[in-house]
Amino acid sequence: MVGTLLPQQARPEEYMQKYAESTHAILRFLGLTDVFHSPWFICLIGLFVVNLLLCTARRLGGLFGGAAPRMPDKKSLSVMPLRFFLEGAQVEQAAGLFKGYKACGEDQGRILEKGKMSRYGVYIIHGSIVIILLGSLIGLFGYRGFVMLGKGDVRDSATKRGSREGTIPLGFAIKLDDFKISFYPGGEPKDYVSRIEVIDGGKTVKTAEVRVNHPLSYKGTSIYQASYDSSPVFLFDIGGEEVRLGQGGTYKKGPLELMVVRFERSIHNFGPGVQLAYLEGGETKTFWFVRDVPRLSEREILGVPVRLKGIGEEFATGLEVARDPGIWVVWTGFALILFGLYINFFMYYRRIYLLGAPEGVLVAGTSSRNKEAFKEEFEKWRSKAHGIER
Repeated sequence: MVGTLLPQQARPEEYMQKYAESTHAILRFLGLTDVFHSPWFICLIGLFVVNLLLCTARRLGGLFGGAAPRMPDKKSLSVMPLRFFLEGAQVEQAAGLFKGYKACGEDQGRILEKGKMSRYGVYIIHGSIVIILLGSLIGLFGYRGFVMLGKGDVRDSATKRGSREGTIPLGFAIKLDDFKISFYPGGEPKDYVSRIEVIDGGKTVKTAEVRVNHPLSYKGTSIYQASYDSSPVFLFDIGGEEVRLGQGGTYKKGPLELMVVRFERSIHNFGPGVQLAYLEGGETKTFWFVRDVPRLSEREILGVPVRLKGIGEEFATGLEVARDPGIWVVWTGFALILFGLYINFFMYYRRIYLLGAPEGVLVAGTSSRNKEAFKEEFEKWRSKAHGIER
């Protein structure tokens, strides 16, 4: 529950924004920032699996290791709630009435049963839980990473999530062809889509659009749309040449060398502006270009006219890549648990006892669950047999 409520494998700065430094240190010490990979959590899961296996083995011993069912004595059968007597009948004749029942024992009569599968439902559920947990443990050998791509960028590795950051080789490359984002009127993001290429062996092997809740899978690795980022782009006219520069971008031609060093969305309420640095006489100088003020939007630098034409925005996509080698084991466990639940809730075990006597056959029945349904079934057998109850 703690691992669900607390952010997992986030960067240290993300935790520092929400918690005090001392709180973050305690969370890391207790392993609560990466619960599902912590030794104490894996140990607890291991103990739970051992406990489940031992309990299941103990119950299975009673199910498979027990002796064949024995016929209760006549007195015990005579006090069972569901019973009737067939006068002048033989055991074989009475057994023929119960279609779908199988003989499971003969002891002074005949013992019939139906719904034996329901006795194994709980063991299928227990086994499926163990399979799910084992699949989760196998998943620990996978990875989760993060890739930030601008349009046209290609990456063949991802940054590992969590406190132990590192580089994860993907075994293939991802290229961002295009990124589109739409917003609600209030400015909140409505939808964002990345059109990416998967490049393997130098060739494009797959092209797809990745959006939230619609990942792309390739060679067991899933690529999810996780986030986006934006940065300003500045359009300059430098000596008649149109130049696009981003944050930290540089331009060099002849003796002129420019570098974008700072951007502000509002310069003293005059509008957005960008600060350029350049060298003049071996000395670094700076000048603010303000987009909405004509006299501050252009300047001659080293004899070259430089004018800020506009400020735009460039988006980058944040993709999460994850590989879980145990996912199919987990899905198998979920399929089995559904099967076990079906058996447990919609099937039930019942047994019919046929005890022969000189004057006829005493018929009695019992069920492990769903006694009302079995009572209705037993009454149908009674009517069909036209027996006389004593």
